[in-house]
Amino acid sequence: MRRLIMILWLLPALCWAQEFQFRQEFDTIPVEINGWRPFAPWVGGFSKSAPATCDINSDDVMDIFVGNYFGYISYFRGIDTLGSYRLEFVTSFFDSISLFGLPWNGSSTPCFGDLNGDGLLDLIVGDQNGHVHYYRNSGTAQNPNLELITDTLVPIGPPWCGAPELVDIDADGDLDLFGGWQNLTFYRNIGTAQNYNFVLDSSNFAGVSVSGGASPDFVDIDGDGDKDLFVGDENGRLYFYRNDGTAQQYNFTFVTNNYAGINVGGYASPEFADLDGDGDYDLLVGRECPGLSNSPGDIFFYQNVGSPTNAQWQLITKNYLSLDVGYTARHATTDIDGDLDHDLFLVNSGSFISYYQNVGNTDSAAFHWVTDTYQNIYVPFGMPFFSDINGDGAPDLFIGEAVIPNPPYPHLYLYENHGTPRNAIFTTSTSLVQGNYDVVIKPALADIDGDEDKDLFFTTEGGFYYYFKNVGTPTWAQFVYQTNYWQGLTLPASAWYSCFWDIDNDGDLDLFLSNGISLRFYRNTGTPQNAQMTFVTENFLGEDHLPFESVDIFDVDADGDGDFFLTTGNAGMVFYRNITGESPVHPDPKRPAPSYPRITILPNPGNSSLVARYSLPVAGPVSLKVYDIAGRLTGTLFYGFQLPGTYSFSWDAAKKAAGVYMLRLEAGEKVEVAKAVVVK
Repeated sequence: MRRLIMILWLLPALCWAQEFQFRQEFDTIPVEINGWRPFAPWVGGFSKSAPATCDINSDDVMDIFVGNYFGYISYFRGIDTLGSYRLEFVTSFFDSISLFGLPWNGSSTPCFGDLNGDGLLDLIVGDQNGHVHYYRNSGTAQNPNLELITDTLVPIGPPWCGAPELVDIDADGDLDLFGGWQNLTFYRNIGTAQNYNFVLDSSNFAGVSVSGGASPDFVDIDGDGDKDLFVGDENGRLYFYRNDGTAQQYNFTFVTNNYAGINVGGYASPEFADLDGDGDYDLLVGRECPGLSNSPGDIFFYQNVGSPTNAQWQLITKNYLSLDVGYTARHATTDIDGDLDHDLFLVNSGSFISYYQNVGNTDSAAFHWVTDTYQNIYVPFGMPFFSDINGDGAPDLFIGEAVIPNPPYPHLYLYENHGTPRNAIFTTSTSLVQGNYDVVIKPALADIDGDEDKDLFFTTEGGFYYYFKNVGTPTWAQFVYQTNYWQGLTLPASAWYSCFWDIDNDGDLDLFLSNGISLRFYRNTGTPQNAQMTFVTENFLGEDHLPFESVDIFDVDADGDGDFFLTTGNAGMVFYRNITGESPVHPDPKRPAPSYPRITILPNPGNSSLVARYSLPVAGPVSLKVYDIAGRLTGTLFYGFQLPGTYSFSWDAAKKAAGVYMLRLEAGEKVEVAKAVVVK
């Protein structure tokens, strides 16, 4: 049996690539979209997201798990800091590293319930091929350990049991199983709470009939003591069936196939949970982007602004967990507003450009969504790239297109910036390159011959690598075709994206190529004037990752090296910080020290005496206080002024009741809260 230690309190993932070292980070660079900050913007987005909520580690805070089109499950740990709920990304369980055991069937749909009556939550996962996987929890309430028991908890259909859901529908003390495709399949548990025995009861439960992709969730939405039924469908809508019976004797009545006017685009996957702690159910709806459309969002979050008996829904965000632009994504960065930091541009299959302004600074980025239709520029399947091609200090825009608008051959368009470095204006476009270039053009520009002007490169679906030498000047470009086999690069027919960066700081440009599977690194062993690209590795950032699409490299933290931003097949982005040369003892002096303190509590859990330790980067007023789980102040360990340095304070918990306590450190305007567990 494969085993999975579910709770992995992972440090940020470290990726080694020869002599380079990178750390994948998920939430260190904030992103704000319509007033909402996704909890983990750089987790890579989601396709066909399927959320499930539960308290997996028994800390009285809701955790969230998300199934995905690619077949893995992402885990977000819930954290409640004195009444403020947030989610922290912990890990994704990838089949490729044998953590989870799911086949790459895709469309994983998780749900949780206690199938063996031991008080622990077990995991049930459906997939697109009809398997229903059962993982028994053989750990403890605080430290779950999920063990694969079977991948055919019920027979593979028909009738199908896609998107499984566990609920005690007949109030007999054990969990029954539901799932389906167009109809809803019902397996009644005729066993006990300790020993399940699922028997097919109905392949058309309650007369449910949707267009496809039936995803059920049961919840008492009207507070009458019985479970009502909601079913998401492949068109993105929610069907509502009210239970007019009782908890013991259900009787479902169809109400609407357009509940609350909710439509998330495609494959709606509803999950009801009280996420804001106000005593009523809120609603998360997983989804799939509807085809090749401009439809951003990973999971829609609807807050219940009504009551437990009369739900009223308010859409808070379409990007609850991550930065997600819809179906697919390509991106580019440039300083578009002349404030010396890089702004972010994303293109999805809808082929309008989304603009995220960097409202941070050169060493501490923070992105703020501005628009999904930047200057109304539209190029189907566009691949953007910015470069100042005429030497006026204002970045110009290159966009490679697919063959859709101009069969049989795509074009490479140049949108000249007729504005200024602070106020870009893209008004006209020029078809810069056209001809027999396969399916789609993916451009890159770089001064590969050291003559101070930018040369043009692009790859195509056929795996060719084209090189056009700029025989003009830095202020007047003239591109002349040289070869479609630059440097003898042999690329499998695929959608390759290229990026140049001097990663080894030797004064010449190295090359990175991404095709959704691998990230190739070619070291320039020549000179700035005469490049010689030598293949180094197929997996520069490691092997276990989401499918990478476009790649962009820039120094996001002003420490003198290149950090990696990549789009994914899930229409999101991932971020790898370059930490080459740094160490915990001797950090890079060019990177500023953290501006906030961190609390360490030892031992934790503890009995009578615990020690809280923290380090201050700057002098200022400091307070260290202890609160119980209800938020009541129970003690003050320090209050006053402190100089920079490391401090330790003992907390006498001998007379405290067993339970969870929160130590709150305030240092100037910075606040850090750590959990301490007292055991007796």
